[in-house]
Amino acid sequence: MDTTSVSAGARWLALLLALSLALSALPRLGYGLIDDDGPDDESDEVTAEELSYIDIPVDERIFLVRWNEVPYNKRFFDYSHAEIEQRWDEFMVGVRAPFPSAGYLEYMGSNYPEMLNGIENFQGYEDLSRRLIEVWRLFLRGDFQDAREAGLKLGIMGLYPAMFAQITYAIYLADRQTEKYMMLQDVANRVREHIDLIERAENDPIAAELVAFTKLGYAYAIARIAEESPVPVIVVRGYIGRIKDNAEEIVELIPDHPLGHAFRAAVDANIMRRVGRATGRITYGARSTVVDESFGKAFKMAPDIPILNYEYANAIMYMSRKRDLNQAIDYLNKATRYTPTWSMDALDTMYAFKRLQEAHLYDQHYRSFRAFERHRRRFSRVTDHNLTNVLSPPLNMHMMENPHEYKLPDVE
Repeated sequence: MDTTSVSAGARWLALLLALSLALSALPRLGYGLIDDDGPDDESDEVTAEELSYIDIPVDERIFLVRWNEVPYNKRFFDYSHAEIEQRWDEFMVGVRAPFPSAGYLEYMGSNYPEMLNGIENFQGYEDLSRRLIEVWRLFLRGDFQDAREAGLKLGIMGLYPAMFAQITYAIYLADRQTEKYMMLQDVANRVREHIDLIERAENDPIAAELVAFTKLGYAYAIARIAEESPVPVIVVRGYIGRIKDNAEEIVELIPDHPLGHAFRAAVDANIMRRVGRATGRITYGARSTVVDESFGKAFKMAPDIPILNYEYANAIMYMSRKRDLNQAIDYLNKATRYTPTWSMDALDTMYAFKRLQEAHLYDQHYRSFRAFERHRRRFSRVTDHNLTNVLSPPLNMHMMENPHEYKLPDVE
């Protein structure tokens, strides 16, 4: 299949699906309110351009300008190489990335020689290990652009922390939704270039953590695009299948992978959020029992990381709407109270606070979760604001009702 375009037939299929989802919601209308259960974006406008490609075009200029700085003092997370090695399991408790020791790198380089391709000035595994730990040091601090640039000079082993840093920046610090999407698409594109290597390494227990880490990065990138995209776009681009397959494979490779289980659960919750419980269960096998069980496993493995709390809060809202909103708010509050130890935890905590304000906005001004979601998505589409950017203020009703007043200027 051509990865840059889709057939007219596929576009019509997506539009018909959107129409059928809209019609399926009609019997549930009453008293001027839309019932909370069911698809939530039947009124979205979908452009022909959005339906004309599978991979979002990436404007390389976004990597040439200086990126936004983190909103905290980076010295709090400025660790020496020795400290990083000593505390590696603490930092990576959620993502389970393997420590780039010289011995590990030598094993990977000997068994998968293409790992050494693209390394600038390779001078042995000890030196490569030192340079990779420096990439991680930059990432842990919050120097995301520097981590990306340094990592891309170190072949495939450097690509992975570089792309992890890019994902974190895209989600939490990119100003524009379009910029965020391009950065996430770039991650998916670069990881996909090495899919043959990943598939060869799947049965190697020593490489399993790296394979799972790679799959998590790839799937997480496209999942963050999919969660705010209209349903017809999700269908045309085949997001759900790609995301769900990788989510299952991560926990098969690493059964005790905390973020693997949480991601698997969040995928099902997001499916129910977008197409409703019934369609989600029948068409995609998404079940609330899987969500609760998988998050339960994740919390047992890593009880002290904020992202699990805010992702579970989101899942509760997606599945139960207002019925269990107080429980979701409790988890968001808990996520804001952690003392972070590195950049991602810090930004997760900051975003949890912002998401908490959105939960209160929904509680105070909306009876329908679907209406809240449509207004939220409309604001982002009209203004191009990245709503997960912790540098921007949380949504309020004036913003929701007057999105054109907040539109970002066009990019030249």
